Amino acid sequence: MKKLLLFLILPFFALAQFDVCDHTFVMNDSWGDGWNGASVDILVGGTFVTTATGPATNTQDLIFAAAEGEVIELVWTSVGTYANEISWSVLDGNDGTLIGSGSTPTVGTELVGTALCFPPACPNPAITGWTMGNYDVFIEGTNDDSIVGYQLEYSTSSFTPGDGTATVVTFESFPYTLTGLDASTTYYFAMRSDCGDGVFGNYIGPNSYSTGFVLGCGESFGIPYGSNPTVSTGSTYPGQWDSSQVTDFFLKATTNPGTGVSNTITITGQTELDFDYVYIVEMSTGEVLLTPTSGVFDSVEVTGVGELGIYIVSDASVDSTTNSLYIPVFTLSCTTAGLDDLSSNLFTYFPNPVNNQLSIRAQKNVDEITVYNMIGQVVLRQTPNSLETMVDMAEIQTGAYFVQVSIDNSVETVRILKN
Repeated sequence: MKKLLLFLILPFFALAQFDVCDHTFVMNDSWGDGWNGASVDILVGGTFVTTATGPATNTQDLIFAAAEGEVIELVWTSVGTYANEISWSVLDGNDGTLIGSGSTPTVGTELVGTALCFPPACPNPAITGWTMGNYDVFIEGTNDDSIVGYQLEYSTSSFTPGDGTATVVTFESFPYTLTGLDASTTYYFAMRSDCGDGVFGNYIGPNSYSTGFVLGCGESFGIPYGSNPTVSTGSTYPGQWDSSQVTDFFLKATTNPGTGVSNTITITGQTELDFDYVYIVEMSTGEVLLTPTSGVFDSVEVTGVGELGIYIVSDASVDSTTNSLYIPVFTLSCTTAGLDDLSSNLFTYFPNPVNNQLSIRAQKNVDEITVYNMIGQVVLRQTPNSLETMVDMAEIQTGAYFVQVSIDNSVETVRILKN
């Protein structure tokens, strides 16, 4: 009887262990000198597995065991001296497919994804491109005949895919554009494939991505920047630079006050002199309003019309992470009109502040009315084609808004307070 019992237990134990396989934690350092004191614990199913302290130079793999379906997490106990140089990824135990990745960690827990040891019943999404805009994300990928659609989950905080806390959208095929995001915001995204009849693939992610910085009228942003090992600047950089080099070398922010609105950026703070530069371009015309400038910014003013592009070019040396003084600050003011100072007196408006209905009366038919919030997003648009119209602002949140009125090819913008 004892021998029979042993015979039954051993195969069961062997089957239980069959779900465990090796996964790969890929550690990267952009500078090539290791993680400079950073340390992270790898947890599988909430249980500590091992500790990683980074590569000896640029990159190094760490193998760890994880069971099929278990949740993999990272607990950063220290991020070292140069967190901006750190990036990582985790590859599954089936075919080395990416489970999750990240960079520039902070102390705390970071969700990676779910362990995978066997080929999934439904293939994972084959993503080939991921482009963040100011208010959207454009996702490219390779479509598969066995996949009938995709589920995309996203949130402004990290989450466990499928737990119901994130917003869920579905789409049939790549490419796909998700709209309605907030500017200057970090989002976490996870995705899985839908093969029909209730069969789904494993989630990939969540991974974090940020929408572009957008500076609204009356707002002020201090924009920290990191280093870029692929860029070489130096004291001769402004002389070598020309307008054809307008590109996102490292970081780009924009203003969005509304079409035709004049706006002025006042720059304070500083960057690393002769190595990290700021330049500003009027987006509609391509005119360079501020050529590459570095060092201390003593209330430098730059004025343009419509959207302005703010570019920060950083080299591979010191940045905002290594020296907290190196943060340029951008403050935006917009030229707006009131009842007493409209240059053309095209229309009058009342009341201001407004509770529900804003009345607009003009001498000619009003072609279009557009209401923008303070970060340049359109919250309301109507085309009345009449001399007198009411703008229904009852459902708009309390705050300041810009109301742009178009009349006979002329545009005026006024600032309205919503109670």
